[in-house]
Amino acid sequence: MIKVTNLTKKFAENAVLKGIDFEVSLGEIVVIIGPSGTGKSTLLRCLNYLETPTSGCIEIGGIKVDSRSATRTQINKLRKQSSFVFQNYSLFANKTALQNVAEGLITVWKMPKPQALQLAKDKLIQVGLRDKLDQYPSQLSGGQQQRVGIARAMVAKGEVILFDEPTSALDPEWVDEVLAVMKTLAKQQQTMIVVTHEMQFAREVADRVIFMEGGYIVEQGTPQQIFENPQHKRTQAFVKRALKY
Repeated sequence: MIKVTNLTKKFAENAVLKGIDFEVSLGEIVVIIGPSGTGKSTLLRCLNYLETPTSGCIEIGGIKVDSRSATRTQINKLRKQSSFVFQNYSLFANKTALQNVAEGLITVWKMPKPQALQLAKDKLIQVGLRDKLDQYPSQLSGGQQQRVGIARAMVAKGEVILFDEPTSALDPEWVDEVLAVMKTLAKQQQTMIVVTHEMQFAREVADRVIFMEGGYIVEQGTPQQIFENPQHKRTQAFVKRALKY
């Protein structure tokens, strides 16, 4: 359902991604772990062209884009195949929770406003925000804002939800409520690619864990393989450090 082939990304002369290849099946939950600064978030942002790859091919839901010949039309079609949950929420400060979730349905998908608002309401209720529909981001906790972000991703019609360290900006007391929503999505077999430092979440929820370092995929496997029997020395060292905390 998702296929990434020889993906590279350079910022000036700094190579951040160095020939990434991987595939994701429909309904699979893939968690990407690794040290900070190793290209995890850049990889995620390249998948929907928030960052433009230097080279390589990305295919999601039958839409294939080669960075060497990508057109604006192709990129727009690819972007519609995924939705993105940002580290820092990226909500419209002047719109309510309901309006934030409905906005993309109205402007991108051209859904009639009453229908969009109803769908947005349904998803906000699903993530536990029934009583926050008319609140603005400034009136919500960090955990509530991130749940609005997840609801916004849920209403999109794409094949996969991309999560870029969705709990890293949260105070500790809000982390569990966001992870609980993500676990519910996982039970519904929503295809997800998650960049996170939450090792316990990766162990509990992932179908597959990818360990990245230095712009490469170093190792990948089931959570049991990666956390209990990693094969590569760099994976072993990272897991040993990560599981201490």
